[in-house]
Amino acid sequence: MAVFKFSALAIGKENEDHYEKGTVVARDQLEALEKLRRARLTKIRLKQMKGFTALFGQFTADVR
Repeated sequence: MAVFKFSALAIGKENEDHYEKGTVVARDQLEALEKLRRARLTKIRLKQMKGFTALFGQFTADVR
């Protein structure tokens, strides 16, 4: 499983947008995008984490 950092725009109630950052665990980049789209996030940017930060990120991920 790969760990990705994401930054995205979230659509809230009454068209209020806010910016979110976090981590997501997925098999690949396409699965990560799909998971974040299901959470109603748009304008998603992903960056794959590597090394110790990726290992630690698997346990503290915001989206699994």
